[in-house]
Amino acid sequence: MSQDYAITTETPPSAPPRKGRPFLAWLVIFAVVAFILWRYETVSPQQRQRYDLVTMRLEGRYIVGVAGLEERFLGDQKSGRQQLYKEMHSLNRGTYLQRLRFVVLVGELKGADEAREQLHEINRKYRDHCGEPPPDEEEETAQILDHLYAARIKNPKAASLPEDEQAKLRQRLDWFGELALTPPGGDPEARAAVLASAYRTVWAILGAALFMFSLGAVGLVFLVTLIVLYFLNRLRGGLAPASPYHGVYAETFAVYMLLFLGLSIAARYALDGLSIESGSLAISGLAALGSLAALGWPVLRGIAWHQVRQDIGWHADRRPGLEPLLGLGGYAQALPMLIFGLVMYFLLTKLRDRLGWGPDEFDPSNAPGHPIVFWVGQAGWWVWLEVLFVASVVAPIVEETMFRGVLYRHLRAASGGWRPALSVLFSAVVVSFLFAVIHPQGFLAVPVLMALALAFTLMREWRGTVLPSMIAHGINNAVATLLLFLMS
Repeated sequence: MSQDYAITTETPPSAPPRKGRPFLAWLVIFAVVAFILWRYETVSPQQRQRYDLVTMRLEGRYIVGVAGLEERFLGDQKSGRQQLYKEMHSLNRGTYLQRLRFVVLVGELKGADEAREQLHEINRKYRDHCGEPPPDEEEETAQILDHLYAARIKNPKAASLPEDEQAKLRQRLDWFGELALTPPGGDPEARAAVLASAYRTVWAILGAALFMFSLGAVGLVFLVTLIVLYFLNRLRGGLAPASPYHGVYAETFAVYMLLFLGLSIAARYALDGLSIESGSLAISGLAALGSLAALGWPVLRGIAWHQVRQDIGWHADRRPGLEPLLGLGGYAQALPMLIFGLVMYFLLTKLRDRLGWGPDEFDPSNAPGHPIVFWVGQAGWWVWLEVLFVASVVAPIVEETMFRGVLYRHLRAASGGWRPALSVLFSAVVVSFLFAVIHPQGFLAVPVLMALALAFTLMREWRGTVLPSMIAHGINNAVATLLLFLMS
C-alpha cells in the first residue's frame, strides 16, 4: 500500500518552460507589415497606369482574338460581335491614353464611325471633368486616330496616314497602334501578325480554363472528402498543437520579416539601374532565400536544430513518397476555394465604387497588379526562366517555410488550449491574412490570396510537413507564370 501510495503521489516531471517574447515579436511584425503596406501605397500613378495598360492589352487581345476566331470558324457573327462590344465597355476606364486604346477596340468591332463617336465623347468627358485639354502628346495621338478613322470611313481598307504618324501610333499605343493600322481587308501579312498574339491569348486562356476546371472538379471532391473525414474523426492530423517553444517561433518570424524587408531594400538599391536581362531577378531571388537565415534564431535561443526542423515541418516522416502527390491535391483543392476568393474580390470592387472610394474617373484604376507582368512582357527566354525560378521555386520555399511552417507553428501552439477546430481556424485565418496583405497586389486581392493560403495551411495541418504546401504553392505560381508567358 505504501508503495502504491508513493507511486500515486509522485510529482510528475515539469513541462519545459515556455520561451520567447511573443508580445514584442508581434509588435515588430505589425510594424514591418505597416511599413510594407505604406510602401505599396506610395506607388506612383505612372506605375499604376502601367499595370492598367498591361491588363488592358491582355483583355483587348482576348476580345479581338475571340471575334477573329468566331469570324474564321462561324462566319460573320454580328450578334457575337455585338455581345463582345457590350462586354468591352468596362475597358472604357482609366487615363486618357488608356481610353484611346478602347477607341481602337471600338474601331475593330464596330467600325470607324463608332470609333470616332467614342473618341469625341471621351474628349468631351475629359475636358468637362478636368477643365482643360489632354496633355499635348496624348491630344496629338487622339488627333491622329481621328484622322485615321475619318479617312477609313471613305476607304475602309487603307491606313491613310503618313509614315511618321503611323510610327507615333505604334510607339504610343503599342499593340493597339498596330491593330488600328491593320484593318480587316488590308495588308493580309500585317493583319495576320497582329492577330497572332490575340489568338495565342485566347487559346492560352481557354486552355488554362479547361485545365483549372478539370483539376478544380477533382479538387472539390478531394476537399469535401477531407471535410467529411474530419467530422467523422477519421482524419488524423500531422501537426501536434502543443509546443513549449512557440514564443521563440514568433520571434523567428519577426526576425524573418526584418531580414526580408532589409534584404529586399538592399537588393533594390544595389540593382538600381540594371536591366532585367542582367540577372537582377535571380539576384533578388537569392536575397529572398537569404531571409531563411532567420531559422538560425531558434537555434541561438537554445532549441536543437532537429527539433526546429520537426516544428516547422521540414520533414516527411509519415509517407515521404505520397507528399508530392498530395501537393498536387492541395493545389487542386485550392481551385474551388479560389472561386470564392474571386467572388469576394468582385464584391469588394463593387462596394468600393458604390461608396465612392474608387479612383477618380480619369485616374489609374488601382486594380491588383504584380511586377511580374512587366518582366514577362519585356524580355526573352532567359528572363522568363528567372521569373519561373523566383516565382515557382524561391517563393514557395521561403513563404511556406516562414508562414505555414514557423508562424502557423507559433499560432497553433499559442491557441492550443482552445477547441481544436477553433484553434485551426484562428491560426489559418491569421497566417493567410498576413500572407495576403504583404503581397503587392493590394487590398482588393486579399480574398483571392487568402483563399490560396488557406488551402496551403490546411495541407500543413493535415500532413504536419510543409512539403505538400510548398509543391501546391509552386504549381500555382508556375501555372500563373506560364499563362502570362503564353499571353505576352
